[in-house]
Amino acid sequence: MTLGRLLASVGLLGAVAAPALAQAPAGPGYLWSFTGVEFSACVDFLVEPTLAGRQLDPGYQVIPAASFGALTPVLRREIEGDTVHAAWVPSRVCFIEGPQVTIGDNLLTPEKKMEGQEVVGYWAIAARRADGSPSSDQWFVAQFWTNDWRLRKQTEAQFIPVGMLKRSRRPIPESNRHRYEIKIGKTVLSWDGQLAGRDSTAASDPGQSSLIFQGTRSIQWKAAVSSQPIWTRTLPGVFRVEGKDDLAVALRASPIRMFGPMYWGGPARVEFTR
Repeated sequence: MTLGRLLASVGLLGAVAAPALAQAPAGPGYLWSFTGVEFSACVDFLVEPTLAGRQLDPGYQVIPAASFGALTPVLRREIEGDTVHAAWVPSRVCFIEGPQVTIGDNLLTPEKKMEGQEVVGYWAIAARRADGSPSSDQWFVAQFWTNDWRLRKQTEAQFIPVGMLKRSRRPIPESNRHRYEIKIGKTVLSWDGQLAGRDSTAASDPGQSSLIFQGTRSIQWKAAVSSQPIWTRTLPGVFRVEGKDDLAVALRASPIRMFGPMYWGGPARVEFTR
């Protein structure tokens, strides 16, 4: 489901008894900004080309893994010598969370049901505009998500559709592991592994991800995802996918699903421009 169709499918946010957020008129730029990130990670995988193409708005085209300049080393090793999966499309699902987030001119802190974390996420697919501009390979965002209805409401006022997710992290009884779980509609992504106490190393610059997508009113957006993490570690464990929507189908069909590494500490931001 594309971002443009997502808004119609989820409907408008219902009225909630809470103070109204200040909302500036839609302008040429918009920002989500985290300080003191406590968790940031992506799941990298490959999507069958027809399924990947269904997530794109008209005017965009997928980029096969063999031709994608920003392909991760893990996916590159997966397609070496594999002509079938070399034609599949790189994709990633990413999450950023922290104890507070600034959106526009508003500083948000979690409500009680959010378990102390402001969370944003997105599903991106390797793509470019069909007219060839810009010429660089980028990530087309099929869906954005958050666990905060206030962030969703203000962001949608900027003509950027955002869906809702539920996030939880629970200790697994009689072990030193945790279960990290994200629910998006009827899809459930979960990872069982050791978050606390694992060896960590100083993080190097993870680079910037360039996103493109079409918002409501057919507005073409770009977004830059950047961060300055302090620490990183790998995330060995068991990653599971449940559900029947396109995201779940794509993840289960992938020949590889790489969760991590995890980054934390320092700031992170998603900067939207037209």
